[in-house]
Amino acid sequence: MCRAWLTCMLGRHPQVIVTDQSKLLHMAILEVFPQARHCYCLSYIMHRVPEKLGGLSGFEAIKGKLSKAVYDSLKISEFETLWGEMINEHSLGNNKWLQLLYEDRQMWAPVYLKDTSFVGMLPISETSEGSSAFFDGYIHKHTSFKEFLDKYDLALQRKHLKEAMDDFESRNTRFELKTKSNFEFQLSKVYTKEMFKKCQIEVEGMYSCFNTKQVAAEDEIMTFVVKEGIEVEGKEKETRQYEVVYETSQTEVRCICSLFSVKGYLCRHALNVLNYNGVEEIPSQYILPRWNKEYKRKFTLDVGFSDLGADSCPGEWYNQLCRRALEVVEEGAQSQEHYQAVMQEMDTLLTKFSVLDRKLT
Repeated sequence: MCRAWLTCMLGRHPQVIVTDQSKLLHMAILEVFPQARHCYCLSYIMHRVPEKLGGLSGFEAIKGKLSKAVYDSLKISEFETLWGEMINEHSLGNNKWLQLLYEDRQMWAPVYLKDTSFVGMLPISETSEGSSAFFDGYIHKHTSFKEFLDKYDLALQRKHLKEAMDDFESRNTRFELKTKSNFEFQLSKVYTKEMFKKCQIEVEGMYSCFNTKQVAAEDEIMTFVVKEGIEVEGKEKETRQYEVVYETSQTEVRCICSLFSVKGYLCRHALNVLNYNGVEEIPSQYILPRWNKEYKRKFTLDVGFSDLGADSCPGEWYNQLCRRALEVVEEGAQSQEHYQAVMQEMDTLLTKFSVLDRKLT
């Protein structure tokens, strides 16, 4: 399967692969994609917690400790300490599932994956479609492979339609601004609706940060500590400290929470340090083009449409046709008249293909 995928991708190896906890799949990935970073899906693991630990005494306390270790640890030492406390306080040393999780912790625990980019792989919003939601209403556990292939095409069509509608809304809607921050205004001009909403939360979150203080400096590299008041369910706010490194000559910023390196947008702590140092706009290296509301149009124009050679393969034909058709789709979604014109021409083209196929047979 992995080799077939590699063939379809014209030999391009992935940098990161996320799967469930399959040892057989792990061995196949090591063999076919030796340079890829193989990670286990965190949401898959956490969804299995009630199944694996639900029957234990003190389950709610165990789940709370586990969640704190997984989601709140900023340093590896913090994760190790919280995990150890959970194991010792609830006598879980002999729990086989937790033992295996701990052995594989570098493949799934966020604190060990801060230098692994999941940009474009993780949902932008909480309601974004995951792999299961993608097929909702199309397949079930008894679906045959042949039926799956047919349903996959239908699900893909639904996804493409939703993307086209979202792209149209992003380009033609003025987003509501919730602060007077230049960062928010800048992001509203370039990002799609879903990505802007995610970034907007971080801009608003700047106001929960306080007492930004420079704690070290060496040449052009400065280290800051940013405090943030975090609301904890059922408790009063607690204060957490985030270390942020700022390099002045290149206007580069990195926070210990690693939100940008993992998900592709700056956190409130990094934004706070930029603002503290008088930076009025987010540096261009932190505005990723993949979420630019005009990206598809720019990509279509940039790649050009040179004729393919006689030795080209169907995969190259497909890619070229997709890029060319994107222009038509974008224009067709501009108005009812454009839409009807495109649909009419597509029907005409499909009829020509049918006539051609009959002649060939």
